[in-house]
Order: sequence, then C-alpha cells, then structure tokens
Amino acid sequence: MRAELRPSQVAPGAVLELEGRQRRVIGSLHFVMDGTQWREHCVQTSPGPKEWLSIRPRGGVTVVHWTPRYDLFGEPDPAGVTMDGSSWTLDSSGHATYTATGDTGTGPSGSCDFVEYVEDVEEVGSGAADVPVRVGRLLVFESFDGGVWEVSIGRRLAPGAVRGYRGGA
Repeated sequence: MRAELRPSQVAPGAVLELEGRQRRVIGSLHFVMDGTQWREHCVQTSPGPKEWLSIRPRGGVTVVHWTPRYDLFGEPDPAGVTMDGSSWTLDSSGHATYTATGDTGTGPSGSCDFVEYVEDVEEVGSGAADVPVRVGRLLVFESFDGGVWEVSIGRRLAPGAVRGYRGGA
C-alpha cells in the first residue's frame, strides 16, 4: 500500500517512489548540529547508482534529492563556486555529528563538515503573499571524518512527490 512520506518511517529496507521510480533505502545518516537534527538516506534503484534523499526540518519538512558527482574534485570556497556553467552562492556551512545505519559508506558514527551553496538563478514566480520562490539547485561539499570533500548536486522536492511503501512494493 502506498502512503504519503512520513520521515519517521524512512529507514534502511524501506521502498520509496521518488520522481516516478522506485528506490530502496539502503542506509541512513542521522545528523545533529547545535540542537538541530536531520536525516539523509542512501537510496538505490536496482540496478542503479546510489543517490541520497535529505529530510530536513527547515520551516517545515524540506526534501532534497542529491546526486553524487564523482567526477568533481576540489574544495569549497566561501566566496562562491562556478561549476557546470553555473555560479553558486554560499547558503550554509557547519560541522555535525552523525550516526549511521545500513550501507552509507561511512563509519557507524563520526563527524561531517559541510558547505552548501544555492545556484544563482533568477527568481521565478511567487509563493504565498507574493514571496519570491527560488528554484535553483543546491550544491554541497561534505567531508566525513576529515576525509576528502565529496560533491553532490541537489534538487528540492515537494514532500508529496515522495511516496513510501509498506510491506511488499
């Protein structure tokens, strides 16, 4: 049976429908930074590459679909980044601790430094009360336990665009 995404039910073994394709959650990271908590889930099609789904508590539930970019190397720059023909502006950065379950490619617990950027795009449309809505992609550099910087590109998704399945999918 299909159900609306409930963050508390997303864990290794769960099956999600994400943008019309089924993906199995193979691992989860639980992050804590200055009292704020969020989760990221490693998802995979069968067969297919590993991707990530962030479920964040920013002003309600924010869902981001991340695609690792193994072809990109470098270090973050607080002044901004130019990549793939786009300019990216610093959005947030920090140092969080994590605990892992399942297959995440990390240790069972540790720390993660991250630097996140938003793509510089023109504002399109407007949200409630004529507040501009930005649809730019996200770019993140992450370093787990002092390792090399890993790069991923993310797109925000409406929580209703992700469905969870109970039992057999």
